[in-house]
Amino acid sequence: MAYTKEQLVDALKKAVGGTAYGDAIVAKAEETYGETGKYAQDMKDRLDESLGVLKAYARIHKDAGKEAMATAEEDKIAIVEKALDAVKAL
Repeated sequence: MAYTKEQLVDALKKAVGGTAYGDAIVAKAEETYGETGKYAQDMKDRLDESLGVLKAYARIHKDAGKEAMATAEEDKIAIVEKALDAVKAL
């Protein structure tokens, strides 16, 4: 990943800024950019992990008949997918 913190944050703001969940993704990118250590993840890894968790919860809620909760998770999935596309484009 050859992008600066500013490039990452700008790309994410353009892609998903303006929504509560999107703004949380941008804030996390600002907070964790350049983090090192045994368990450090780059932004793509963080988003991939979030995507998997959100898809699992959407399925769980759908299976439990909680359509509103499943829809809320699906809305977050769409935001994470946009953020992933923005990161991949860097």
